[in-house]
Amino acid sequence: MRLRSWLLLLFGSLLVLTGLATSTLARHQALVNLTGRVKAQLQRGARATYEPELLSSLRLLGHRIIDSTSLHEYRNIFVTRNGPYQKLQEQNSTEQLLQQLGTATPDDGKEWTRSDFSPEKGGAAADYFACWQALGGLLRDTGVTLFEESDESMQLFLLTDKQGVPFLEMRTGTDGKKPAAEDPWSPPRATPELLALLKSGAEQPVEGYLRHGDGLLYLVRVQPFNTGGQMVLGHRLDKNFEANLQRQIPGAEFRLGQQDPLQAPDSGLTDIPYLEHSEPLPQVGDPQKSVSTLWELRSLNAVESYLRSVTQGIAGLGLGAMAVGLLGIFLATQSVTRQIQLLSNRMREVGQGELGEDLPPAGPLEIRAATESFNQMVNQLRQKEMLAKMVPKQAREAIEQDKTRGGRVLARRIRTTVLFSDIRGFTMLSERLPAPEVMKLLDFYLARMTEVIEAHGGDVNEYIGDAILADFEDYPGAPGAQRAVQACWEMRLALEDLRGQDLHPEFATLRQGLGLHTGELVKGEVGAAHRSKFALIGDTVNLAARIQDRSRDGKHTGILLSAEARKDVSDFVLEVFGDESFKGKSGLTRVFEVVRPYGAPEADGVVPAAGTGPTEPA
Repeated sequence: MRLRSWLLLLFGSLLVLTGLATSTLARHQALVNLTGRVKAQLQRGARATYEPELLSSLRLLGHRIIDSTSLHEYRNIFVTRNGPYQKLQEQNSTEQLLQQLGTATPDDGKEWTRSDFSPEKGGAAADYFACWQALGGLLRDTGVTLFEESDESMQLFLLTDKQGVPFLEMRTGTDGKKPAAEDPWSPPRATPELLALLKSGAEQPVEGYLRHGDGLLYLVRVQPFNTGGQMVLGHRLDKNFEANLQRQIPGAEFRLGQQDPLQAPDSGLTDIPYLEHSEPLPQVGDPQKSVSTLWELRSLNAVESYLRSVTQGIAGLGLGAMAVGLLGIFLATQSVTRQIQLLSNRMREVGQGELGEDLPPAGPLEIRAATESFNQMVNQLRQKEMLAKMVPKQAREAIEQDKTRGGRVLARRIRTTVLFSDIRGFTMLSERLPAPEVMKLLDFYLARMTEVIEAHGGDVNEYIGDAILADFEDYPGAPGAQRAVQACWEMRLALEDLRGQDLHPEFATLRQGLGLHTGELVKGEVGAAHRSKFALIGDTVNLAARIQDRSRDGKHTGILLSAEARKDVSDFVLEVFGDESFKGKSGLTRVFEVVRPYGAPEADGVVPAAGTGPTEPA
């Protein structure tokens, strides 16, 4: 069966089972609810319904008061210690002074209320005038404009001095009448809990519930001023508040009070059973205490009806969802199967060694993730291919054959022939040519020389600039020195061939130096845990390099080899180069130079030295 058919069958079955299970669970919930009282909410609770909206309006009102021009006057006159209000306080009590200011009207016979009074005269009358104007502006601003614009969200308003002592209070009456500018000033009726909070001098606004001095319950916000003093804004929780909640949440009934309404004989709740949810209202400034409880009640008859309609709705939605889901699955699986087919084809290509380009991710999240993982795998294969070119062949073989321990390639002590090759005068050449030309020339040269070395079983250990370090281990019946000399001879021919291909004009100036030495050395991994190399370690490498350095004085081919390497060379005519002294070696070391392959025609004037005929392997 195709993938699309499987998906259609699977998801179609899941949709049917989900619809049946949801309907069964909904009906079961209705039966459970009818068995007794359950303390849970079927819709969002009263606290989550009303509190954010009320506090939002209180915050808005607080900011608007702070930004008003009259409040700036209030802060300058009533809060600061050096204002005219403080001067007048020295002569009057706070209650007398505010009563005198709050009941004053234009031309009421006082000196500072006359229409022709000039505050520039100074004195106490000028201070009374300034305080009267500020208090009148404050009352007009909050009592008329803001009360009307706040949509009755503020029903309690208090102002305090810098010490947290209230001196002005305005409240909406129990009949709902809002305060106005012409209303007489009311002395504050703060409770001990509110007074303690106001005198604590909190720097941040505080929100919570308050049982005020008038005996009513309020949701309040205490807003401190930067220059001192505080403002208290409140929204009253009363019968109107309960009715408003019931309008917001149809089918629910709300009661304020500490006593459980279902346990109260005079609650009037006769439609039993009920669902009930209680919400404690935390006291402002002390959230651990509650000032009252808000109870939410629901008739189970309404709940049963609600759940019945939900069950029917779920059944209808289930059938519709099944049809839409099957259509959606059919359309969605087209892109899925297409992407899977593309991914399968690319996997087949990678298995055949063709890495190719990345496959663009498409389809659902899981298919996209699989495609991205596949692309990541291909990128890692590309990186491994690139890294493989930088690692000696024998190191790669050791890793592939698991000749490792502790994450490092095992070291070996072997007898091998080391080849050291160098280009004469390449340093001066690299200083004269542009960098891209230097790299192009080296790429041509090193690629061809490496091909020759590997063709004779040699392993290029590393490139040191234009120099090549390689070694030829002994094989049964094929000594490493014999193969190394053969490789050196063909490297000279390969350089001549490169000159003839006209790949780069500087090939005509290149000259090789080649040195060989056979001996024991240690071959293995050296370096730090995060950065290492596969190295040839021992005096054999050093001596091969120094022999190569003398090749500039060669008379024939410039291919020099030690007496130890000469023992295994049988197919070439050799000539004694000389007994040489090398750094780090006691005594003299006899060095030979390759003249030509044995049996090849002699060059004019070249006579092999004594003892340089063909030799047999040791």
